[in-house]
Amino acid sequence: MSDESVTDAKMLNWASKATLVLLVLVLWQGASGIANLGYSIGDMNLGSGHGHSGELAFLVSIAITVMVVRSKTDSSQLKGMAFGLPVMFLVQIGLGYMMSSMTWSGMLHVMLALGIMSHATILWYHLKSVAPK
Repeated sequence: MSDESVTDAKMLNWASKATLVLLVLVLWQGASGIANLGYSIGDMNLGSGHGHSGELAFLVSIAITVMVVRSKTDSSQLKGMAFGLPVMFLVQIGLGYMMSSMTWSGMLHVMLALGIMSHATILWYHLKSVAPK
């Protein structure tokens, strides 16, 4: 039997779709996060789901990493970007928990959110280019 690894393109396709879900969750994070500053849409309390949707996004980022690793891709760039995403979310969640006692960490929280958004967009672009059409 051969030890050659064949890349599972379906798994990369699912990872690409999960990255789109993650991007939507990050956009929701931005909308609900700004609601914590007093902004709202009508009578909706957007800030109440900010923490939970961040934790859900963290779980989705872990799932993306698992899918990229299980695809047995040879691309170290894809693997590195996939592993970087949950690490960024872990730091982001930590900054979110610190905000109640260290209000200045909110500025880092916002900047890291922009970094996560751009990182996930680039990961999605690379996943889309290797996944089957």
